Amino acid sequence: MIETPTKRQRATPDEGPLEKVGVPQLLAEAWRRRRSGRLRLARGKSERLITVHAGSPISVESKGEPDALARALESTGQIQSADRRRLEQLARERECSHASAAMALKLVDATTLYQAIRATTRDQIAETFEWQTGVYQWNPLAEAPPANAKPYDVLALIQSQLPKRWGTERLLSAVMTISGQRADVAPRLRRIALRLAEAGPHAAKVVQRLDGHTPLGRVLGEAAGDPLAAATLWTLWHAGILREGEARTATDPGAGLEFELDVVAEAMPVEVADAVRADAGPGAAAADVDPETQALRDDIEGLAARLGKLDYYAVLGLDANANTAEIKKAYFKAAKRYHPDSLARKGLAGLEDKAARVFGRVSEAFEILTDPDKKAAYDRGTNGEPEIDTARLAQAETSFRKGEILVKMGNFLGALEYLQPAAELWPEEPAYRSALGWALYKQPTSDPSAARGHLEFAYQRAPQDAVTMFRFGMVLRALGEDQLANELIARARSLESSLKG
Repeated sequence: MIETPTKRQRATPDEGPLEKVGVPQLLAEAWRRRRSGRLRLARGKSERLITVHAGSPISVESKGEPDALARALESTGQIQSADRRRLEQLARERECSHASAAMALKLVDATTLYQAIRATTRDQIAETFEWQTGVYQWNPLAEAPPANAKPYDVLALIQSQLPKRWGTERLLSAVMTISGQRADVAPRLRRIALRLAEAGPHAAKVVQRLDGHTPLGRVLGEAAGDPLAAATLWTLWHAGILREGEARTATDPGAGLEFELDVVAEAMPVEVADAVRADAGPGAAAADVDPETQALRDDIEGLAARLGKLDYYAVLGLDANANTAEIKKAYFKAAKRYHPDSLARKGLAGLEDKAARVFGRVSEAFEILTDPDKKAAYDRGTNGEPEIDTARLAQAETSFRKGEILVKMGNFLGALEYLQPAAELWPEEPAYRSALGWALYKQPTSDPSAARGHLEFAYQRAPQDAVTMFRFGMVLRALGEDQLANELIARARSLESSLKG
């Protein structure tokens, strides 16, 4: 028997937009409530109907999509390409399923066909985890499912597929919304938690570490921010397997991660706040898209529509008299704002292509306008093709975001795995160097000498950035340079009073 849901586990409405509650959460809630019904998912012309019995999916029907079974049989080597074409042709002629056509042609034995159907159905369920637009609706079952219907292990499916379907950054951001909670495994559900722990050493470490006192963010940090560990925590929480200890919510004054940062009162980043609102679901106070998110959507769509008419200065929101410092400041602000990877967390899925075009144009503008010769040529109207490697910049920004999340979790050693590549890919970005220097200083085997070089560079490039100034001061203090350290720390605190050492 599933424990009675706590207040934080209230069920979502029976229908609504997928932007507010994803398929994994709907299925996790169904498992928790032992729910039976048909979950209708619609996105564009695609529609899937997942039949759920006693909390577990047992079948999927697809509409507006090609039958995937024939290609699945071919991809696993069960049939050859010629057989696949025969199977598909017969299915079209008879207007039947691929499974029926395969049986009629006797291409595979019954056991192989059954296993292929199971695997295909499992993949079809997992694919819906990626859907961030569209609608969902729960409907009652018209009749009881067949007695021999074999359910899918939905918790294991969610645990294994979230890293693949969501990606590390989105998954870590989702877990950050519950990172301040303290919880342990409900005794009656411990067997299920132990089964999930068998997925790998990081999953086992997470389950073992849940004690009702340690914040979930710290638990994940101790598992090096591993994606499987994050997926395990997310699954345990949303399936109601965890019971709350000394929980703190996102609205509590002391909420957030147990940062091993001197910046203990740091404000929640915008992208994480957006993730909190999105994960809160339809029961949240603000059901509509917030003005900031809508403004970003309008901004991206407007810029994408006018890119061909805007010069490089206008793309960056500058006039033609802008100096190099102003160009760099405008570029880094725009690059972070329009980076495609951040859109899903802000409820703007579907704008990736437009954002990528805007992001690429912003990057071109930066490459041209910060090179004196190219800028002069551009101003004369004779500039050549841009040479900036936008793919490299996008990779650097993605790595930085992952590392930044781990820094906020206090997992500095894990953060270095992402921050070092980011700084190598784009060494001129002060934010990357600042974060890398801080992680080098705060890691278990602190290296203040190496940290100093990065933080000094970042401070010189962004002398008014209070966090970088504070970090640089703390490292200088560790190196015994007290006078300059104290000056920097005092100035940083005058700019940002929440900085604490």
